[in-house]
Amino acid sequence: MKIYDLHNHLLPSIDDGPDDMNESLEIVRISAEQKVEIILATPHRKDVNELYSIGHIKKLVDEINELSSDKGYITKIKLGMENHLDVHLPNDIQNGYALPMDEGKHILVEMPWGDRESYIDNTLNEIQEMNYIPVIAHPERMKIFMDDYGFLRELVSRGFLMQLTASSLYGKFGREVKMFAREILLDGLCRVIASDTHMAIGQREPDLLKGFEYAADIIGTQAAEKLVSDNPKELLEI
Repeated sequence: MKIYDLHNHLLPSIDDGPDDMNESLEIVRISAEQKVEIILATPHRKDVNELYSIGHIKKLVDEINELSSDKGYITKIKLGMENHLDVHLPNDIQNGYALPMDEGKHILVEMPWGDRESYIDNTLNEIQEMNYIPVIAHPERMKIFMDDYGFLRELVSRGFLMQLTASSLYGKFGREVKMFAREILLDGLCRVIASDTHMAIGQREPDLLKGFEYAADIIGTQAAEKLVSDNPKELLEI
């Protein structure tokens, strides 16, 4: 089984991910051991645009791929972005400051943590009208969905995709998140599981394979494989 990780903060010194290239390469090494074929680097849009540039993160991806290849790692890095939902997001997408997944039609979106403000629906509609398909990052950790599960179901019915975090499935974010992730999984509302890695070792380490194993215990191996292999590969359009 080839595994694809569509949410990973491995780029060095960009956001709250690793501080240096050595740790970035260690993340790649660990991921390669877990048979991760492709990692989508997803730095926070806000950090990239306020502190660096799109050109800078593209160069980092090229550098990591070159160094990883020299070390013989199987894992390749592609570029995306974790895009916090605000009223400026559609304009940033149009102007190239908010990146989709590997220049495709899917785009990773992080919802606001608080209440369902009116701009949320309007902005999501704008993104869909631009012919992008939002992939909602870690809905199991978002208060907006914990308070209103019907909203999550509504978004899925409208064509939005949900991405669960691997470590949520085995309790790293607490029991409430674990149980909510399980509910989303059992209800068939999850399209992909990703690692949301931030560090080589510790609370946010690469653990996609472990997340798959926990998902397999919940929904069966065949269904779980789709969430880390078939479906994310389809989203990358490869």
